[in-house]
Amino acid sequence: MITSLLSRRSKLPTLALLAVPFATLLAVACTGDDVEDDVGTGGSSSAGKTAGGSAGTSHGGASGSAGTSHGGSAGTAQGGSNGAGAAGSESGGSAPNPNGGEAGLGGEAGGGAGGGSAGGEGGGGAGGEGGFGGEGGFGGEGGFGGASQYDGPSVGKAQTFAALAYSAITTSNISAIGGELGVSAGALSKITGFDALTYVKYGTDSLAPNSQRTILAQQDVTALVSDIDPRACDVDLTNVVGGLTGDITLHPGVTCMNSFSADVLVNGHVYLDAGGDPNAFFIIKANNTLTVADAAEVVLQNGAQACGVFWRISKEVIMGTTVKFVGTVVSGTAITMKSGSTLSGRALAQTAGIQLDANAITIPAACTHLQ
Repeated sequence: MITSLLSRRSKLPTLALLAVPFATLLAVACTGDDVEDDVGTGGSSSAGKTAGGSAGTSHGGASGSAGTSHGGSAGTAQGGSNGAGAAGSESGGSAPNPNGGEAGLGGEAGGGAGGGSAGGEGGGGAGGEGGFGGEGGFGGEGGFGGASQYDGPSVGKAQTFAALAYSAITTSNISAIGGELGVSAGALSKITGFDALTYVKYGTDSLAPNSQRTILAQQDVTALVSDIDPRACDVDLTNVVGGLTGDITLHPGVTCMNSFSADVLVNGHVYLDAGGDPNAFFIIKANNTLTVADAAEVVLQNGAQACGVFWRISKEVIMGTTVKFVGTVVSGTAITMKSGSTLSGRALAQTAGIQLDANAITIPAACTHLQ
């Protein structure tokens, strides 16, 4: 860097004045000649000399020196306000500065206010290279907060699918789907009742590069299940009569609703309370068929997000009429939604089909963490 700087030729004499710190000019303008004691007590600053040469001060204050490549000297008329930082001149004979300090064109910048060494390879000024706070600015690398702390599951390549089935997807009446439709073991013809051009559909016979799209997405559903299943239960509702009935509140973590004698039932209102935690996730696991009663509702509270809710059901999922459901529903077999029910999340059927009837499925639009 120094070699590069020394290779520059001096331009106009007036450019040397540009290296004079602004604070020095201001001090002279305001106080006249008596400026040597304002700042210049922080030690001397120096720039390397190539072939000798020195600089002194006439009135005291911090001394400064300036190296020249071919000799010559540089002096200051009124001392080293602002640390008298100096810079070398390539061809010798740099211009004196009447207000303290000196800057030769192209040399290394002088020290900042209060002394300090010259150098910094063009740095200089208050603070030197890096400015306030150094590299990274406020907070350093990563900014405020750093990386996300979310530790819940991810749907991977299934993220863009509102409904992903193994064999078929059908609807008895028009259903509104806010996302992609796909079958991983069938052709596009296995998706029926969705004839409008607004629907985005994929099957095993989709044109490249989408012919593997649903297969890869279904593989990520398998990975999702492999992530969920080993997680220990934070709340164990095994064999609780009726499952989630009436009004019940669940908190972040894993809730197990295993049943050894009958289907698991969700009835009334299920409140999912995140407690203000943006990384909160809810996993509800059941080892049997999940039946959701008519007009049942899942309600998000205190920052809970639909993208952070996962229903892992080993067998079939059956939703009654006018249900308002929330979360990614992963069924080991099939999913059936009856008339008027809605889902804010995803319907993912691993080994069978999805049957709809005038329903609405919408992928969560906003999420503060990984989906």
